[in-house]
Amino acid sequence: MSLLQIMFSGHFILAVIVYGLAIMVLLPVSAYLGARLEYPLLRWHWDHIAVPLVEVLLLILFICLAYPEIFGVRHAPSMRVLLGGGELRLNNLMNVLFLISLLFPLTPVFGERREFILPLQGIAAVMMIFSWLAHELALEHLSYWPGLKNIILIMAIAIVTYWAAVRIAAALGRRVDARFNILYSGALFARCLILFMQSPALLIYSAGLGKQLVSRIS
Repeated sequence: MSLLQIMFSGHFILAVIVYGLAIMVLLPVSAYLGARLEYPLLRWHWDHIAVPLVEVLLLILFICLAYPEIFGVRHAPSMRVLLGGGELRLNNLMNVLFLISLLFPLTPVFGERREFILPLQGIAAVMMIFSWLAHELALEHLSYWPGLKNIILIMAIAIVTYWAAVRIAAALGRRVDARFNILYSGALFARCLILFMQSPALLIYSAGLGKQLVSRIS
């Protein structure tokens, strides 16, 4: 399957719709609750632990719903089989993604480049899920390195699409706020658009892994 075929596959479209609906429900609730936290310590825990954890859960939900088409294949062991195939696999997946969101802002040079956080989390999740899939299919000696050209392409897509998503969301948000007399709708649009517009960066990596899978089982 090509990238376009993956993006227009039933599972991927379902994943985008569910993710968007979840953001539309959870983001206003999160903003409402966060605004009512009076103590700085509680506010810090909310901003740096609770919200990133919810974002991790949403990303995992997105990838699970897009599976297996996210690897460019239509038939594979179910996600339930993969998650149930080893002890604490889901917990490990959540912990890795949460640590990325927690530690990435502390890294030198790249720490302020928030456009890399979601693709990096997505790649880590896809890598772990693919390793479980390869284990279920008894495949060995698979490469997880996409190549330098793909790394550069992924970084370029992440930067450009993040920039575009934020500005499109801000423009839409201003119109919606003025039309319906509400606030911060731009943040809602941004969360939805960032994942959707950065998804090609994730799919470049996942589809590359999937090509190895197809070649091994065909």
